[in-house]
Amino acid sequence: MRARIAVPLLTAGAILAISLSYHAYRERPRPDDPDWLLQRADEQAWLNQWIDAAPVYHRAELLFQQRNEPARALYAQVSQMMATSETSSFAPQIASLSDDLQLPAARDPETRLRILIIRGMLETNYDAGLATKTWTEVGELARKQNHFMLASRAMGEEGIAAFLLGDVDGAQAKVMKAYLVAKYLGDPAARVRYASVYGAGLVALKKYDRALKPLDEAIRVANTTPGVAYPSIATASKIEALGGLGRYQEALMLANDAMARVTARHLNMHISELLRIRAGIYERTEQAKLATDDYQAAIDIGKKVSDWRGLLQTGGSLAALYEKQGRLEDALRTIDDAIEANKQIPDELYFLPRNLSIKARILARMGKTGESNTLYQKSADLIDSLLAHAPTANVERELITSLQQVYAGYFDSLCTQNKLAEAFRIIENARGRFEAESLEHVEAAPPRPASEIDQKLVRLNLALLNTDDPARRAIIVDQIGDTEGRLPSESLEGRTAVDPVSLAQLQADLGPKQILVEYVLDDPRSYALAITRTAVNRYLLPPKQTIEQEASDYRSSVMQRKPDAATGQRLFQQLLGNIPEYKRNDEVILVPDGELHLLPFSALNDGPHYAIESHTLAVSPSGTVFHLLKERERALDAKSRPYVGVAAWTQVKPSTLERILRGVNGPKESEFVPLPESREEVETAGADLPKPSTILLGADATETRFKDLPLDQYQVLHLALHGYVDPTYPDRSALVFAPEKNGQNDGLLQVREIRRMRLNASLVTLSACDTGVGPAGAAGINNLVTAFIDGGARSVVSTLWELEDHSTTRLMTNFYANLKTESKAQALRDAQLELLRAGFGPYYWASFELVGDPDNLVFAGSNPPSSSHVAQGQVMLQQTGRRPL
Repeated sequence: MRARIAVPLLTAGAILAISLSYHAYRERPRPDDPDWLLQRADEQAWLNQWIDAAPVYHRAELLFQQRNEPARALYAQVSQMMATSETSSFAPQIASLSDDLQLPAARDPETRLRILIIRGMLETNYDAGLATKTWTEVGELARKQNHFMLASRAMGEEGIAAFLLGDVDGAQAKVMKAYLVAKYLGDPAARVRYASVYGAGLVALKKYDRALKPLDEAIRVANTTPGVAYPSIATASKIEALGGLGRYQEALMLANDAMARVTARHLNMHISELLRIRAGIYERTEQAKLATDDYQAAIDIGKKVSDWRGLLQTGGSLAALYEKQGRLEDALRTIDDAIEANKQIPDELYFLPRNLSIKARILARMGKTGESNTLYQKSADLIDSLLAHAPTANVERELITSLQQVYAGYFDSLCTQNKLAEAFRIIENARGRFEAESLEHVEAAPPRPASEIDQKLVRLNLALLNTDDPARRAIIVDQIGDTEGRLPSESLEGRTAVDPVSLAQLQADLGPKQILVEYVLDDPRSYALAITRTAVNRYLLPPKQTIEQEASDYRSSVMQRKPDAATGQRLFQQLLGNIPEYKRNDEVILVPDGELHLLPFSALNDGPHYAIESHTLAVSPSGTVFHLLKERERALDAKSRPYVGVAAWTQVKPSTLERILRGVNGPKESEFVPLPESREEVETAGADLPKPSTILLGADATETRFKDLPLDQYQVLHLALHGYVDPTYPDRSALVFAPEKNGQNDGLLQVREIRRMRLNASLVTLSACDTGVGPAGAAGINNLVTAFIDGGARSVVSTLWELEDHSTTRLMTNFYANLKTESKAQALRDAQLELLRAGFGPYYWASFELVGDPDNLVFAGSNPPSSSHVAQGQVMLQQTGRRPL
C-alpha cells in the first residue's frame, strides 16, 4: 500500500440511529436542537464529508455549551479538526487531542471514543507507530459500545498502519476483512476507502494493471452513492497507475481534474500528493522543468504541515532527478533533507532503503566510494529487515521488485570497483530468494492441509464452471478474488533468510566444462557475470530497455514461426558471444533477469547455427538455488518410486475445457483441442524408465487421483496436460486435470497448491503450454516452474509458448529415451537437436527449457523392466494439431 494516507473515513456515531434517520433532517430540520445537529453532522462525517460537517458541528458545540453539556460540546469541538487538519502541522493537533483525553468531559464513553478516532486519523498521516496503538483502543471501545461497523473500520486502519510499519501479512488480513465487511454489510464509504487502500498498495508495488480494478471500484461506488466524499486516495492512485502503464495523457487529465477539486477545498496533503504524482508523469515524458517545479512545490507544502512521509518520498524523487541532470550538490542537499524527515517517523522504513541508495549513488559520482559502500550496505540490510515480515512468495517478490534499484545500484558500484565476489553476493540476496528459502525448509515443514477457505475456492470454481449466465459469473469471479484474499498465509516470518551461496561455493559446484552466466539488467547499462570453476569476470551489456525490447521482439518472431535472424544474432552477440568463457565451455547455466526469463536462448543465432548446436543450455532461478539443488540431488533417495505420468485430455470437447477455465479468470475465446498423442507420450516415457510406473489417462486423470498418490516418493513426474497462465494473478496459474463428478476438487492444480506439495522428484516435466511464462521481476519469475521447485523438485522441464502436439510427443519420446544414458540437460538438448535436424524450425523445439539442476542421470545404472500400471479412461486415437494453452 502507498505510504500516503488521505483523510480517513471514521466517526463514532451510532450506526443504527444514523441509518434510521438519514432522511429525517431533510424533512424536519431543527437548527436549534444540538442533538439533531450532531446526528446530521455525524451522518456527513460517516461518509467522509468532514468539511461539510464542520459548520454543523460548530453550531452544535455552541448549543451544547449553552445547555451546559461539556461532554457533548467537546465531542462536537474535536470533530471539527478534520476539516482543517491539513492546513497546519500534525504534531500540535495530536498533542492537543491527547490533552483533551485528560479532561473530565472525556470520561463520557462516546466523547472519549470520538477523540481517539480523530487522533488516530491524524496519527495515520503522521506516525504509523502511534496510530497502531490508538486504533487498537478505538476497536476495543467500539465493540464494548456495540459500534460494530466502526470496529471493522478501526481494524482496517490498523491494517494500514501495519503496512507502513512493514507488517505486510497483518496489513493484508486486516484491510481485506474491513473491505469485506464494508462490501457485504453495506458501508459504502468504508468500501471506497479500503478498495482504495488495496489498490494503492498494488500501485506502490508497481502492480499497475491489478490496481485498476479495486481503484475503479472505489471511484464507481463513490460516484454512485449519494453523500460519499470524493475518492481522493483512489483517484491519486489511479493517476499513478495510468502513468506506470504509459497512459500519460489520461493520467495528466485525471491529475488536473483532481487538482482543481482539492485546491478548491485547500486540502494541502492531497495537493502535495497530486503534485508528486504529476511530477512523476512529467519526468517520464521528459518534461524535467515541470517535474522539478511540481516536486519542489510538493516539498514546500510538506514542510508547512510537517508531512514527514510525503517529504521523504518526494525528496527522494527530486534528488534522483537532480542526480540524473548532473546537479549533484542539489541532489545531495535534497536527499539529506528526505533522510532527515525519516528520523521523525523512525518506525516507517519502506522508503528509507531507496533514499539511502540514492545518496550512495550521488556520493559515488562525487568520488566518495567508501561512504557510498557503507550507505548501500545499510540500504540492503534494511530491505532484509522488511523481507523478514513478508508473508508469502508473492509479497516477497513484489517487495524486492519495488526496491530493485537498491540491489542494481549496489551491484553496479561494486562491479565498478572490481569487487566481483561482493557484487555476486548482493545480487544473489534478491535472486530466487523464496525458492532458496523453500528448499531449506521443504523437508522440515509438513504440507498444510486444505483449509475451509481452500475448500470454498473449490466450490466457487465449480459453481463458475456450471453457470453460463454472465451476471452470475461476474459475481462469482468477484467472490473468488475476495476469498483468495483471506487464504491463510504460508508465512515466511520467523525463518532465517538463507545466506546466498558464496562465489567460491558456487565455483566448486560447477563442472570442468560448465559456465554460469548471471544477468543484471539496469539503466544506463547492464551486466553479465560469467563464472567458471576457476574465474569470474563481468561484461558490460546494453541498457535494460534495449535488451528487453529486442528479447520480446525475438520471442514473438519465433512464436510466429518467422525467426528474425538479425535480432537473434545481435542478442546472441550481446548476451553470449562477447563472453570468452562461453566459447571455452560446452555447458551453460543461465540466470536470467527481467524479460530474459522468456527468451529462447537455445534459438539465438551463432552465425549460421543456433546456440543449441554447440552448447547445452539450462536455467536456474539464481546461483544460490543452483547450489541448493545440487546438494539435494546428491541426497536423492534411489529407492523411491520411479515414474508417474498423467494425460487427461486424450479425448475431450473444447467447450469442456473452456468451462473449467472460467473457474480461474472468466470466459475465454480459445482453441482448445483434444491431445490424443499425450497418451502415447506418457506411456512411452513410462516404458523407457524403471518400473513400476503409474499412469493416469483420460477420465481417470483427475486432480483427486493425482493428489492421492504418494507424490513425495516419485523420482519423475510427467504431466502432459493443458495449462493455464494468469500473468495478473500468478497464484491462479494452473495445470488442468480431467473434470470430476463428485466435485471434491475443481480440476485446477494451481500455483498456490503446488507450492504446498512436498516432492522428492529429480525431474518434473510440464508438457503443457506456457508453463515457463509468468511475471518477472528483480526476484526472478513467478510461474508453475518455480512453484514446483518451491515444492521440492530438483529440475523442471517447461515451455515458453504453446505446443504442437505431434512434434511435442516426438521430442518427449526421444527425451525419455535419452535419459537412460544422459544427464537431464543433455537428454533434452539431444531431443531438440533431433527435431532441428529433421527440419523442424525453432518454434517446435526452442520452447522447451530445463530449469534447476541440469546434471546427473535420473536413474543411474538401471535397466527398465517391461511392465507398467495404467489407469485409463476413454482415449480418442485420431491425430490432432496444436497443443494450445
